[in-house]
Amino acid sequence: MHTKKIGRPSLATVSAKILGLVGFLSIMMVVIAIVGLTQMQGIGKELEEIADETVPLTTNVSKVSMHQLEQALLVEKVLRVGKVDAGSSVGELDTLTKDLVALASKVDTEILQAEEIARKGIDVASTDDQRAKYADVLGQLKTIETEHKAYDDHIQTIINHIRNGDITTAEELAVALESEQERLNTELVSLTEQLNRFVSTSTATAKDHEQHGIVVMGVVATIAIVAGVGLAMLIALFGISRPLRAVVAALNRLAQNDTSVELGIRAGGEIGELATAFTEFREKTIEIQRLQAQAKEEEERIEREKREATMRLADNLEATVKRVSDGIAVAVHELEETATLMAKNAQQTSTNAGTVAAAAEESSTGVQTVASAAEELSASIAEISRQVTAALSATGETNENARKSSDTVNGLASSASRIDDVVKLINDISDQTNLLALNATIEAARAGEAGRGFAVVAGEVKALAGQTGQATEDISSQVKEMQSGAANTSQAISAVVDAINRINDQISSIASAVEEQTAVTAEIARNVSEVAEGSNDITRTINSVSAGAVDSSAAARQVLSTVENLASQSGLLQQELDTFLGNIRAA
Repeated sequence: MHTKKIGRPSLATVSAKILGLVGFLSIMMVVIAIVGLTQMQGIGKELEEIADETVPLTTNVSKVSMHQLEQALLVEKVLRVGKVDAGSSVGELDTLTKDLVALASKVDTEILQAEEIARKGIDVASTDDQRAKYADVLGQLKTIETEHKAYDDHIQTIINHIRNGDITTAEELAVALESEQERLNTELVSLTEQLNRFVSTSTATAKDHEQHGIVVMGVVATIAIVAGVGLAMLIALFGISRPLRAVVAALNRLAQNDTSVELGIRAGGEIGELATAFTEFREKTIEIQRLQAQAKEEEERIEREKREATMRLADNLEATVKRVSDGIAVAVHELEETATLMAKNAQQTSTNAGTVAAAAEESSTGVQTVASAAEELSASIAEISRQVTAALSATGETNENARKSSDTVNGLASSASRIDDVVKLINDISDQTNLLALNATIEAARAGEAGRGFAVVAGEVKALAGQTGQATEDISSQVKEMQSGAANTSQAISAVVDAINRINDQISSIASAVEEQTAVTAEIARNVSEVAEGSNDITRTINSVSAGAVDSSAAARQVLSTVENLASQSGLLQQELDTFLGNIRAA
């Protein structure tokens, strides 16, 4: 098993590309945040300057201007009071003087506060222009402070002249004070307007900076979006989509058995691994196709060899069965001839037995008539001698025919044994054919769809083998019946031979008796009794021989029927074999 080392992820992986895109967008968002924060800080600082310096400064200057006007009104009151009656209005004059002093002190304090705000504005100003403006305001406030102190001193001088009753001088000084007042008022109004313009300018600048910040943030955001979308499209199109489409197209061509397709992707990461996997899959597909072609050639070779083996087997089977069939036909013909001959011999034996029986009856009659007609003894003995000689000749011929029948039946049994051997050979061939059909069925199942036709042929071969086996079983059954009939026939013929031998012995005894009758007439009575007894034995024996002959005839007919059935089964076997071999050769 091959092991793969795991290290840092390659930049060419899909996850690395996506993370890189997310990182780029995150950096752009941070840039946007930094730009926005910087812009907002600048705008906040400008607004803070407006709120902390410019607006309070304007407010203080406005207060100074307003209090300056109040001072002017109090000065006019002081002049009116002094013109009316300085002596009687001392208390009111003192009150007005205190108010003027308090108001002057307040104005001075407010001017000083305004100067302090202007100094702070110079310190916190963010631009040289703002710093210069605050310095100009501070200079004007210094001038106003100086002029206002002079103005306060002049008011005190006027009040002193009024207290001293010098109204004319006071009025003259009041005229000059009025000019100072107008100048202060003009300067304060000008300064107020300047501060208002400064506030408006600062506010407009802050708004401009705000708009600029919004524009900058929008531009940066647009750049980030365009760059992110462009980078995402590049990554998706060239880094993911196009390679994947190439892999899918290559896989589709490979699915259509086009193994010449090559995937020209030299990327790393998942796409590279996918390309490598495709290359390995293509190589394995080529190897599988090669193995399939080789397996097909091997299968065709095996099929040819099987077909040749089947044809050879069919030829061998046909030749073997033909030889067996020819042997069966010859054996059946010989068996048929033997059975026919055996039937004829049995019929002849039955006829001869009847003749012997008749002769025995006549002999018995002759013996019985011996007592009444002695003169006919010689003629009867001569007739008996002739009949015994004929019976002896007939029994000898019957014995020879029975022996031949026994040999024929034994040959039939031997032929039946050979037929049984042929049947066993056919059974072996049928079993081998069944085995071949089973192997063919297994090979057809392995071959799948391509072996379906061969499976059908194998099934037909198997069915024909089964029919052949059934036919051979029928033939075997008939052969066994033939063997049983042959055995019964052999036993019957043996019984006939034994009976004929006994008859032959009896006839020999009769001949000896006749000869003794011829030689010894004196013993006729005794011999007649013996002859009568022998005649009875002959009659019984001949009856047994006749019954055996009938049985032999029936057995011969059974053999003929069995032979005909065997010939029919042999023809059926030959027909089935021809059909079976024809199907095998046509398969």
